[in-house]
Amino acid sequence: MHDDGQGVALVPEEIDCIDCGGRCYRLTFPPEEGDWEAGDVVAYRCEDCLDRWDLVVPGGDEDDR
Repeated sequence: MHDDGQGVALVPEEIDCIDCGGRCYRLTFPPEEGDWEAGDVVAYRCEDCLDRWDLVVPGGDEDDR
């Protein structure tokens, strides 16, 4: 797993739920062929409210807009 240059993981195992503040755990397995790439979609599920969050790994051309 790589970071953003400041020591922050771009694809953490856990994130905070935007809706309820609970903990969301990553559902998506890391790629077998290497590291995460810009544009990969990573799914998380909140343990409290069960909301699912699909996040896109930042970087690449779409971030230059």
